[in-house]
Amino acid sequence: MATSLTDDQIRARIDELDRDLGWYQNIDLGRGISTKSRQVWGEDLDHPRRRWGYIEHAVPTDFSGMSVLDVGCNAGFISFEAADRGATDVVGVELKSGYVEQARFCAEVRDQPVDFREMSVYDVAQLDRTFDFVFFVGLLYHCRYIERAVEAVAAVAADTVLCESAIHPDDSEIPLVRHIDRTQYEGPHAAGAARLPGNWHPNMAAMASLFREQGFASVEPVFRDGGRGAVIARR
Repeated sequence: MATSLTDDQIRARIDELDRDLGWYQNIDLGRGISTKSRQVWGEDLDHPRRRWGYIEHAVPTDFSGMSVLDVGCNAGFISFEAADRGATDVVGVELKSGYVEQARFCAEVRDQPVDFREMSVYDVAQLDRTFDFVFFVGLLYHCRYIERAVEAVAAVAADTVLCESAIHPDDSEIPLVRHIDRTQYEGPHAAGAARLPGNWHPNMAAMASLFREQGFASVEPVFRDGGRGAVIARR
C-alpha cells in the first residue's frame, strides 16, 4: 500500500533519521526525493551507486520467482535494486537498529514489501530458510570472525552468493588475510583519513577460498580495483 505521507512529511522524516546516525546510503524515494544530503564517512553523495556499478554486471537483470537476501543491508539500496528487478521475496538484515528504521521507512515510501530485520550476520540461520541469491556486500571485512560469517552466509544460500569486500590488494595465489589494527582507524575526521577500516582484509585468493571451503562448486572473480574486490560463488 502506497504511503499516505506528503512530500513535506517525507522530507521531515528524512531529516529526523539523519540526525542521529546519518544516511550512509542514498536511496531514491521517487517524487524527486532522495535520502542523502551529506557525507557520513567520506563516501560519495550518491553512495553506494559507484560500488553497485562494479558488481551490477554479475547481478541477474530479472529476479522474478527468486528469493533474495541482502546481508548488511544498511538502508536497503541493494534490496530495493532486487525488488526493482522483479523480486517479490526480499529480506534485508542489518545489525544497527537505526539503519533498519531507515530501510523500513524507505520501503514504505517506495511501496515495496521488503522484509527488513535487525540481525547479525552470525545469526542469519534464525531466518530458518534459504535464498536463491544472497548479497554479502561491504560487510565481510567488518566481521571479527570472518570464517564464521562466511559459514553463516553459506548456510542460507541455496544457490548463489555475491560477496564484495575491502581486500588486501595482493596478487598472490596463496590465500592471505591481513589483520587490521584498530589504531589505524579512528573515525572519518581523524588526521590522514585514508585509513584501513574493518577487522580483516582477505586477498582475492582468500575470499575465493573461504567460499570454496563451504562447498561452492564455482567461485569466480567479479572485479578487483585497488582495495576493493568481489567474487560470485555458485553451488
